Amino acid sequence: MFEQKIVSRILQHFISLLYRRRLVLVCLIFSFPFLFFRTPGITLAEIRNNFRVESLVNISLNKVQICNDNNIISFLEPKYWKESDLQKEHIYHNIRTIHVPVGMNVVLVTQDDKRLSIPMGFTNCTGQEFCNLVARLDISADLRLALEQIAEFNENNIQELIHHHKSKLHFFNHDVTLVSQFSVNRLERFEQALAAWPGPVSVVIYLTNPHDIYTLIDYFQMDKNIYLYNRVSLTIIKPNYSTDYYLKYPINQLRNIGIKTAPTDYIFVMDADFVPTSRLYHFAFSTLIPLLKQSSHPTAFVVPCVALLESYRGKFPYTIPELRSLFRQGIAYITDPNSGHGPTGTNIFLAHQLYTSLPYYEVCYESQWEPYYIISKNAPLYDERFRNQGGDKQQHAFSLNALGYRFFVLKEHFIYHKDHPKIDWPDGGLRHGQLSKNQFNYFQHYIPEMQSIFGINVRWPRGCSQPLITGQMRDLLGIGIS
Repeated sequence: MFEQKIVSRILQHFISLLYRRRLVLVCLIFSFPFLFFRTPGITLAEIRNNFRVESLVNISLNKVQICNDNNIISFLEPKYWKESDLQKEHIYHNIRTIHVPVGMNVVLVTQDDKRLSIPMGFTNCTGQEFCNLVARLDISADLRLALEQIAEFNENNIQELIHHHKSKLHFFNHDVTLVSQFSVNRLERFEQALAAWPGPVSVVIYLTNPHDIYTLIDYFQMDKNIYLYNRVSLTIIKPNYSTDYYLKYPINQLRNIGIKTAPTDYIFVMDADFVPTSRLYHFAFSTLIPLLKQSSHPTAFVVPCVALLESYRGKFPYTIPELRSLFRQGIAYITDPNSGHGPTGTNIFLAHQLYTSLPYYEVCYESQWEPYYIISKNAPLYDERFRNQGGDKQQHAFSLNALGYRFFVLKEHFIYHKDHPKIDWPDGGLRHGQLSKNQFNYFQHYIPEMQSIFGINVRWPRGCSQPLITGQMRDLLGIGIS
Protein backbone atom coordinates (compact mmCIF):
# COMPACT_ATOMS: atom_id res chain seq x y z
CA MET A 1 0.00 0.00 0.00
CA PHE A 2 2.81 2.39 0.95
CA GLU A 3 4.71 1.75 -2.29
CA GLN A 4 1.52 2.24 -4.31
CA LYS A 5 1.11 5.67 -2.77
CA ILE A 6 4.72 6.51 -3.58
CA VAL A 7 4.27 5.38 -7.19
CA SER A 8 1.05 7.40 -7.48
CA ARG A 9 2.69 10.50 -6.08
CA ILE A 10 5.69 10.26 -8.41
CA LEU A 11 3.47 9.71 -11.45
CA GLN A 12 1.49 12.81 -10.54
CA HIS A 13 4.75 14.69 -10.29
CA PHE A 14 5.82 13.37 -13.72
CA ILE A 15 2.70 14.83 -15.29
CA SER A 16 3.15 18.22 -13.63
CA LEU A 17 6.74 18.41 -14.85
CA LEU A 18 6.10 17.04 -18.34
CA TYR A 19 5.85 20.38 -20.11
CA ARG A 20 7.99 22.39 -17.73
CA ARG A 21 11.02 20.33 -16.78
CA ARG A 22 11.80 17.69 -19.32
CA LEU A 23 15.37 17.28 -18.15
CA VAL A 24 14.18 16.55 -14.63
CA LEU A 25 11.68 14.05 -16.04
CA VAL A 26 14.41 12.13 -17.84
CA CYS A 27 16.58 12.03 -14.71
CA LEU A 28 13.70 10.78 -12.61
CA ILE A 29 12.92 7.99 -15.06
CA PHE A 30 16.48 6.71 -14.87
CA SER A 31 16.60 6.98 -11.09
CA PHE A 32 13.06 5.64 -10.47
CA PRO A 33 14.14 2.03 -9.65
CA PHE A 34 16.49 3.24 -6.92
CA LEU A 35 13.54 4.46 -4.87
CA PHE A 36 12.70 0.85 -4.05
CA PHE A 37 16.20 -0.35 -3.22
CA ARG A 38 16.34 -0.96 0.52
CA THR A 39 19.65 -0.91 2.32
CA PRO A 40 20.00 -2.47 5.78
CA GLY A 41 19.30 -0.10 8.66
CA ILE A 42 22.41 1.68 9.92
CA THR A 43 22.58 2.51 13.61
CA LEU A 44 23.98 5.71 15.06
CA ALA A 45 26.87 3.79 16.59
CA GLU A 46 27.80 2.34 13.20
CA ILE A 47 27.78 5.70 11.46
CA ARG A 48 29.97 7.15 14.20
CA ASN A 49 32.52 4.43 13.46
CA ASN A 50 32.49 5.22 9.75
CA PHE A 51 33.21 8.94 10.15
CA ARG A 52 36.77 10.03 10.86
CA VAL A 53 36.95 11.85 14.18
CA GLU A 54 40.38 12.24 15.74
CA SER A 55 39.98 15.31 17.97
CA LEU A 56 42.67 15.61 20.62
CA VAL A 57 40.50 17.35 23.21
CA ASN A 58 39.78 15.55 26.47
CA ILE A 59 36.90 16.78 28.59
CA SER A 60 38.89 16.03 31.77
CA LEU A 61 41.08 19.08 31.06
CA ASN A 62 41.34 21.95 33.56
CA LYS A 63 41.79 19.66 36.54
CA VAL A 64 44.81 19.46 38.79
CA GLN A 65 46.17 15.93 39.16
CA ILE A 66 47.39 15.00 42.66
CA CYS A 67 48.87 11.66 43.71
CA ASN A 68 49.09 10.72 47.41
CA ASP A 69 51.53 8.42 49.23
CA ASN A 70 49.33 5.40 48.44
CA ASN A 71 49.44 6.12 44.69
CA ILE A 72 45.78 7.18 44.66
CA ILE A 73 45.28 9.85 42.00
CA SER A 74 42.69 12.61 42.38
CA PHE A 75 41.57 15.12 39.75
CA LEU A 76 40.60 18.42 41.37
CA GLU A 77 38.65 21.14 39.57
CA PRO A 78 39.04 24.86 40.25
CA LYS A 79 37.58 25.83 43.66
CA TYR A 80 38.65 26.30 47.27
CA TRP A 81 39.16 22.82 48.74
CA LYS A 82 38.60 22.65 52.49
CA GLU A 83 40.21 20.02 54.69
CA SER A 84 37.06 17.88 54.74
CA ASP A 85 36.88 18.04 50.91
CA LEU A 86 40.47 16.83 50.57
CA GLN A 87 39.92 13.95 52.99
CA LYS A 88 37.11 12.69 50.76
CA GLU A 89 39.66 12.69 47.91
CA HIS A 90 42.15 10.70 50.06
CA ILE A 91 44.41 13.73 50.37
CA TYR A 92 45.47 14.53 53.92
CA HIS A 93 49.01 15.69 54.65
CA ASN A 94 50.26 13.12 52.15
CA ILE A 95 50.82 14.72 48.72
CA ARG A 96 53.47 12.96 46.64
CA THR A 97 53.17 14.59 43.19
CA ILE A 98 51.22 17.47 41.65
CA HIS A 99 50.54 18.08 37.97
CA VAL A 100 49.28 21.58 37.15
CA PRO A 101 47.87 22.13 33.62
CA VAL A 102 48.11 25.34 31.60
CA GLY A 103 46.15 28.27 32.99
CA MET A 104 45.73 26.98 36.54
CA ASN A 105 46.74 28.66 39.80
CA VAL A 106 47.40 26.18 42.62
CA VAL A 107 48.19 27.30 46.16
CA LEU A 108 48.91 24.83 48.99
CA VAL A 109 47.65 26.05 52.36
CA THR A 110 48.78 24.64 55.72
CA GLN A 111 46.75 24.62 58.94
CA ASP A 112 48.60 27.69 60.17
CA ASP A 113 47.70 29.45 56.87
CA LYS A 114 51.13 29.36 55.27
CA ARG A 115 50.78 29.41 51.47
CA LEU A 116 52.93 28.02 48.66
CA SER A 117 52.22 28.52 44.94
CA ILE A 118 52.85 25.53 42.66
CA PRO A 119 54.03 26.27 39.09
CA MET A 120 52.63 24.82 35.88
CA GLY A 121 53.86 21.32 35.08
CA PHE A 122 54.98 18.41 37.26
CA THR A 123 56.09 18.87 40.88
CA ASN A 124 57.58 16.04 42.95
CA CYS A 125 56.74 16.57 46.62
CA THR A 126 58.67 13.55 47.91
CA GLY A 127 60.76 14.65 50.89
CA GLN A 128 59.21 18.15 50.93
CA GLU A 129 57.95 18.91 54.44
CA PHE A 130 55.48 21.53 53.21
CA CYS A 131 53.54 18.92 51.17
CA ASN A 132 53.02 16.85 54.32
CA LEU A 133 51.37 19.79 56.08
CA VAL A 134 48.77 20.68 53.43
CA ALA A 135 45.28 21.17 54.89
CA ARG A 136 43.60 23.16 52.12
CA LEU A 137 44.00 23.85 48.40
CA ASP A 138 43.11 27.01 46.53
CA ILE A 139 42.72 26.17 42.82
CA SER A 140 41.60 28.70 40.22
CA ALA A 141 41.54 28.97 36.43
CA ASP A 142 43.04 32.13 34.96
CA LEU A 143 42.59 32.85 31.25
CA ARG A 144 45.22 35.59 31.17
CA LEU A 145 47.75 33.29 32.84
CA ALA A 146 46.91 30.56 30.31
CA LEU A 147 47.58 32.91 27.38
CA GLU A 148 50.92 34.00 28.82
CA GLN A 149 51.93 30.37 29.29
CA ILE A 150 50.82 29.43 25.77
CA ALA A 151 53.01 32.26 24.46
CA GLU A 152 55.99 30.55 26.08
CA PHE A 153 55.29 27.48 23.94
CA ASN A 154 55.86 29.57 20.81
CA GLU A 155 59.57 28.97 21.29
CA ASN A 156 58.87 25.34 20.42
CA ASN A 157 57.31 25.24 16.94
CA ILE A 158 56.78 21.47 17.14
CA GLN A 159 54.75 21.53 20.35
CA GLU A 160 50.99 21.27 19.73
CA LEU A 161 48.83 22.62 22.52
CA ILE A 162 45.09 22.50 23.22
CA HIS A 163 43.87 24.54 26.18
CA HIS A 164 40.26 24.53 27.37
CA HIS A 165 38.97 27.30 29.62
CA LYS A 166 35.59 26.44 31.14
CA SER A 167 32.71 28.89 31.35
CA LYS A 168 32.41 30.75 34.65
CA LEU A 169 28.65 30.19 34.58
CA HIS A 170 26.73 26.96 35.12
CA PHE A 171 24.13 25.80 32.61
CA PHE A 172 21.56 23.03 32.76
CA ASN A 173 21.80 20.10 30.35
CA HIS A 174 18.44 20.95 28.77
CA ASP A 175 19.79 24.11 27.15
CA VAL A 176 21.24 24.90 23.73
CA THR A 177 24.85 26.02 23.14
CA LEU A 178 25.98 28.22 20.27
CA VAL A 179 29.12 26.54 18.84
CA SER A 180 31.60 28.38 16.62
CA GLN A 181 35.24 28.36 15.56
CA PHE A 182 37.51 31.03 14.09
CA SER A 183 40.96 32.62 14.06
CA VAL A 184 41.87 35.84 15.89
CA ASN A 185 40.83 38.04 12.96
CA ARG A 186 37.19 37.25 13.81
CA LEU A 187 37.34 38.22 17.49
CA GLU A 188 35.65 41.61 17.17
CA ARG A 189 33.12 40.40 14.61
CA PHE A 190 32.00 37.54 16.87
CA GLU A 191 31.15 40.03 19.63
CA GLN A 192 27.90 40.76 17.76
CA ALA A 193 26.92 37.08 17.96
CA LEU A 194 27.72 37.01 21.69
CA ALA A 195 25.54 40.07 22.24
CA ALA A 196 22.62 38.48 20.37
CA TRP A 197 22.88 35.04 22.05
CA PRO A 198 22.43 35.30 25.86
CA GLY A 199 22.77 31.54 26.41
CA PRO A 200 25.79 29.22 26.64
CA VAL A 201 28.50 29.48 23.99
CA SER A 202 31.38 27.18 23.00
CA VAL A 203 34.19 28.77 20.96
CA VAL A 204 37.37 27.28 19.50
CA ILE A 205 40.12 29.70 18.43
CA TYR A 206 42.84 28.42 16.11
CA LEU A 207 46.19 30.23 16.24
CA THR A 208 47.09 30.42 12.55
CA ASN A 209 50.64 31.65 13.20
CA PRO A 210 52.95 32.20 16.21
CA HIS A 211 52.00 35.89 16.45
CA ASP A 212 48.28 35.24 16.97
CA ILE A 213 48.73 34.47 20.66
CA TYR A 214 49.86 38.05 21.28
CA THR A 215 46.73 39.38 19.57
CA LEU A 216 44.73 37.17 21.92
CA ILE A 217 46.69 38.40 24.96
CA ASP A 218 46.01 42.04 24.00
CA TYR A 219 42.32 41.31 23.43
CA PHE A 220 41.81 39.75 26.85
CA GLN A 221 43.80 42.43 28.66
CA MET A 222 40.57 44.42 28.45
CA ASP A 223 38.24 43.61 31.34
CA LYS A 224 35.15 44.02 29.16
CA ASN A 225 36.30 41.13 26.97
CA ILE A 226 37.01 38.90 29.96
CA TYR A 227 33.47 39.66 31.14
CA LEU A 228 32.06 39.04 27.65
CA TYR A 229 33.58 35.52 27.64
CA ASN A 230 32.44 34.61 31.17
CA ARG A 231 29.71 32.34 29.76
CA VAL A 232 31.92 30.97 26.97
CA SER A 233 33.61 27.57 27.03
CA LEU A 234 36.78 28.66 25.24
CA THR A 235 39.30 26.31 23.63
CA ILE A 236 42.57 27.65 22.21
CA ILE A 237 44.59 25.55 19.79
CA LYS A 238 48.25 26.14 18.99
CA PRO A 239 49.23 23.82 16.11
CA ASN A 240 52.61 22.45 15.15
CA TYR A 241 54.18 25.27 13.11
CA SER A 242 57.17 23.24 11.91
CA THR A 243 55.44 21.98 8.73
CA ASP A 244 52.95 23.47 6.24
CA TYR A 245 50.22 21.09 7.44
CA TYR A 246 48.94 23.64 9.96
CA LEU A 247 47.97 25.88 7.01
CA LYS A 248 45.17 23.44 6.18
CA TYR A 249 42.58 24.99 8.48
CA PRO A 250 41.07 22.01 10.41
CA ILE A 251 37.54 23.38 10.28
CA ASN A 252 35.64 20.19 11.12
CA GLN A 253 38.03 19.19 13.87
CA LEU A 254 37.50 22.61 15.45
CA ARG A 255 33.73 22.20 15.20
CA ASN A 256 33.95 18.82 16.92
CA ILE A 257 36.04 20.22 19.75
CA GLY A 258 33.48 22.99 20.20
CA ILE A 259 30.69 20.40 20.32
CA LYS A 260 32.53 18.17 22.80
CA THR A 261 33.17 21.07 25.16
CA ALA A 262 29.61 22.43 24.89
CA PRO A 263 28.01 22.20 28.37
CA THR A 264 24.49 21.33 27.15
CA ASP A 265 22.61 18.50 25.42
CA TYR A 266 21.64 20.61 22.39
CA ILE A 267 23.83 22.62 20.03
CA PHE A 268 23.66 25.21 17.26
CA VAL A 269 26.83 25.11 15.13
CA MET A 270 27.25 28.46 13.36
CA ASP A 271 30.10 30.15 11.48
CA ALA A 272 31.60 33.20 13.18
CA ASP A 273 30.54 35.69 10.48
CA PHE A 274 26.85 35.22 11.27
CA VAL A 275 24.71 36.97 13.85
CA PRO A 276 21.50 35.33 15.15
CA THR A 277 18.38 37.38 15.70
CA SER A 278 17.95 38.34 19.33
CA ARG A 279 14.90 36.11 19.92
CA LEU A 280 16.39 32.92 18.47
CA TYR A 281 17.98 31.67 21.70
CA HIS A 282 14.82 32.07 23.78
CA PHE A 283 12.74 30.41 21.06
CA ALA A 284 15.19 27.49 20.86
CA PHE A 285 15.20 27.10 24.65
CA SER A 286 11.44 27.36 25.20
CA THR A 287 10.09 25.70 22.04
CA LEU A 288 12.66 23.69 20.08
CA ILE A 289 14.26 21.77 22.95
CA PRO A 290 10.89 20.33 24.11
CA LEU A 291 10.13 19.39 20.50
CA LEU A 292 13.50 17.66 20.10
CA LYS A 293 12.99 15.80 23.39
CA GLN A 294 9.53 14.59 22.41
CA SER A 295 10.33 13.68 18.81
CA SER A 296 10.33 9.97 18.02
CA HIS A 297 12.29 10.72 14.84
CA PRO A 298 15.80 12.24 14.60
CA THR A 299 15.22 15.92 13.82
CA ALA A 300 17.16 19.04 12.85
CA PHE A 301 15.67 22.54 13.05
CA VAL A 302 17.19 24.59 10.23
CA VAL A 303 17.85 28.29 10.83
CA PRO A 304 17.68 30.21 7.50
CA CYS A 305 20.73 32.34 6.70
CA VAL A 306 20.91 35.52 4.64
CA ALA A 307 23.58 38.02 3.61
CA LEU A 308 23.51 41.83 3.61
CA LEU A 309 25.43 44.07 1.23
CA GLU A 310 28.73 45.26 2.69
CA SER A 311 27.75 48.86 1.92
CA TYR A 312 24.58 48.66 4.05
CA ARG A 313 24.74 51.01 7.05
CA GLY A 314 21.15 50.83 8.27
CA LYS A 315 19.46 48.95 11.08
CA PHE A 316 20.04 45.21 11.14
CA PRO A 317 16.89 43.12 10.61
CA TYR A 318 15.37 41.33 13.59
CA THR A 319 11.97 40.34 12.21
CA ILE A 320 10.73 38.74 9.00
CA PRO A 321 8.92 41.93 7.83
CA GLU A 322 12.16 43.91 8.27
CA LEU A 323 14.10 41.25 6.37
CA ARG A 324 11.46 41.09 3.65
CA SER A 325 11.84 44.84 3.12
CA LEU A 326 15.62 44.52 2.68
CA PHE A 327 15.10 41.76 0.10
CA ARG A 328 12.77 44.03 -1.89
CA GLN A 329 15.44 46.76 -1.85
CA GLY A 330 18.14 44.35 -3.04
CA ILE A 331 20.09 44.79 0.21
CA ALA A 332 19.53 41.26 1.52
CA TYR A 333 20.12 38.15 -0.56
CA ILE A 334 20.89 34.42 -0.37
CA THR A 335 24.59 33.71 -0.94
CA ASP A 336 23.98 30.40 -2.72
CA PRO A 337 20.30 30.20 -3.75
CA ASN A 338 20.80 26.94 -5.65
CA SER A 339 22.28 23.86 -4.01
CA GLY A 340 23.95 25.50 -0.99
CA HIS A 341 20.94 27.16 0.64
CA GLY A 342 18.17 26.79 -1.94
CA PRO A 343 16.73 23.64 -0.30
CA THR A 344 15.95 25.75 2.78
CA GLY A 345 13.01 27.08 0.78
CA THR A 346 13.68 30.77 1.35
CA ASN A 347 10.68 31.68 -0.81
CA ILE A 348 8.50 29.88 1.73
CA PHE A 349 10.39 31.41 4.65
CA LEU A 350 9.92 34.98 3.31
CA ALA A 351 6.34 34.55 2.14
CA HIS A 352 3.41 36.12 4.00
CA GLN A 353 2.07 33.32 6.16
CA LEU A 354 -1.64 32.62 5.68
CA TYR A 355 -1.71 30.58 8.87
CA THR A 356 0.68 30.21 11.79
CA SER A 357 -0.28 26.92 13.37
CA LEU A 358 3.34 25.75 13.34
CA PRO A 359 6.48 27.90 13.69
CA TYR A 360 8.32 25.81 11.08
CA TYR A 361 7.84 23.96 7.79
CA GLU A 362 9.39 20.73 6.54
CA VAL A 363 11.79 20.45 3.63
CA CYS A 364 13.43 17.44 2.04
CA TYR A 365 17.18 16.94 1.98
CA GLU A 366 19.06 17.70 -1.23
CA SER A 367 22.65 16.86 -2.10
CA GLN A 368 25.15 19.74 -1.60
CA TRP A 369 22.84 21.43 0.91
CA GLU A 370 24.78 23.09 3.75
CA PRO A 371 22.27 24.37 6.30
CA TYR A 372 22.80 25.55 9.87
CA TYR A 373 20.63 23.73 12.38
CA ILE A 374 19.79 23.17 16.03
CA ILE A 375 20.14 19.49 16.92
CA SER A 376 20.90 17.10 19.75
CA LYS A 377 24.53 16.88 20.84
CA ASN A 378 24.24 13.11 20.26
CA ALA A 379 24.07 13.63 16.49
CA PRO A 380 27.09 12.45 14.46
CA LEU A 381 30.17 14.63 14.68
CA TYR A 382 31.73 16.27 11.62
CA ASP A 383 34.16 14.31 9.44
CA GLU A 384 37.60 15.69 10.26
CA ARG A 385 39.17 14.72 6.96
CA PHE A 386 37.62 17.92 5.60
CA ARG A 387 40.04 20.80 6.12
CA ASN A 388 39.82 24.36 4.78
CA GLN A 389 36.51 25.15 3.07
CA GLY A 390 34.61 22.96 0.66
CA GLY A 391 32.25 20.12 1.50
CA ASP A 392 32.70 20.50 5.27
CA LYS A 393 29.09 21.41 6.09
CA GLN A 394 27.62 19.49 3.12
CA GLN A 395 29.16 16.32 4.56
CA HIS A 396 27.38 16.71 7.88
CA ALA A 397 23.93 17.32 6.40
CA PHE A 398 24.57 14.33 4.11
CA SER A 399 25.30 12.12 7.14
CA LEU A 400 22.12 13.26 8.91
CA ASN A 401 20.07 12.42 5.83
CA ALA A 402 21.70 8.97 5.68
CA LEU A 403 20.45 8.39 9.23
CA GLY A 404 16.92 9.45 8.30
CA TYR A 405 16.82 12.87 9.94
CA ARG A 406 13.87 15.16 9.22
CA PHE A 407 14.59 18.83 8.49
CA PHE A 408 12.27 21.62 9.66
CA VAL A 409 12.94 25.27 8.75
CA LEU A 410 12.09 28.02 11.23
CA LYS A 411 9.59 30.59 9.96
CA GLU A 412 10.28 33.57 12.23
CA HIS A 413 13.99 33.32 13.02
CA PHE A 414 17.20 33.57 11.00
CA ILE A 415 20.91 34.41 11.05
CA TYR A 416 22.57 37.07 8.89
CA HIS A 417 26.00 38.37 7.98
CA LYS A 418 27.36 41.32 6.06
CA ASP A 419 29.17 40.52 2.85
CA HIS A 420 32.89 41.20 3.00
CA PRO A 421 36.10 40.44 1.12
CA LYS A 422 37.60 37.10 2.03
CA ILE A 423 40.23 37.34 4.76
CA ASP A 424 43.47 35.50 4.03
CA TRP A 425 46.20 34.54 6.43
CA PRO A 426 49.47 36.50 6.53
CA ASP A 427 51.68 35.97 3.48
CA GLY A 428 48.87 34.15 1.68
CA GLY A 429 49.27 31.12 3.91
CA LEU A 430 45.66 29.99 3.68
CA ARG A 431 45.72 29.97 -0.13
CA HIS A 432 48.98 28.03 -0.02
CA GLY A 433 47.47 25.44 2.32
CA GLN A 434 44.37 25.01 0.17
CA LEU A 435 46.28 24.15 -2.99
CA SER A 436 47.07 20.63 -1.82
CA LYS A 437 46.42 17.99 -4.47
CA ASN A 438 45.71 15.39 -1.79
CA GLN A 439 42.88 17.29 -0.10
CA PHE A 440 39.88 15.15 0.83
CA ASN A 441 37.07 15.90 -1.64
CA TYR A 442 33.29 15.77 -1.16
CA PHE A 443 32.48 14.51 -4.67
CA GLN A 444 35.57 12.45 -5.44
CA HIS A 445 36.00 10.72 -2.08
CA TYR A 446 33.13 11.24 0.34
CA ILE A 447 30.05 10.50 -1.78
CA PRO A 448 31.43 7.18 -3.16
CA GLU A 449 32.35 6.17 0.39
CA MET A 450 28.84 6.90 1.65
CA GLN A 451 27.30 5.00 -1.27
CA SER A 452 29.41 1.97 -0.41
CA ILE A 453 28.06 2.10 3.17
CA PHE A 454 24.42 3.08 2.68
CA GLY A 455 23.67 2.11 -0.90
CA ILE A 456 23.46 3.90 -4.24
CA ASN A 457 20.31 5.82 -3.23
CA VAL A 458 21.87 7.45 -0.16
CA ARG A 459 21.41 10.96 -1.57
CA TRP A 460 17.64 10.64 -1.77
CA PRO A 461 15.73 12.21 1.14
CA ARG A 462 15.36 9.39 3.65
CA GLY A 463 13.61 11.00 6.60
CA CYS A 464 11.33 13.40 4.77
CA SER A 465 7.69 12.65 5.57
CA GLN A 466 6.62 13.71 2.06
CA PRO A 467 9.22 12.57 -0.47
CA LEU A 468 9.55 14.94 -3.42
CA ILE A 469 7.22 17.56 -1.91
CA THR A 470 5.18 18.97 -4.78
CA GLY A 471 4.59 22.21 -2.91
CA GLN A 472 8.26 23.12 -2.98
CA MET A 473 8.41 22.71 -6.78
CA ARG A 474 12.20 22.78 -6.71
CA ASP A 475 14.35 21.45 -9.51
CA LEU A 476 14.89 17.85 -8.47
CA LEU A 477 18.34 17.66 -10.02
CA GLY A 478 19.60 18.95 -6.66
CA ILE A 479 18.28 15.89 -4.84
CA GLY A 480 21.36 14.01 -5.92
CA ILE A 481 20.52 11.59 -8.71
CA SER A 482 23.48 9.26 -9.10
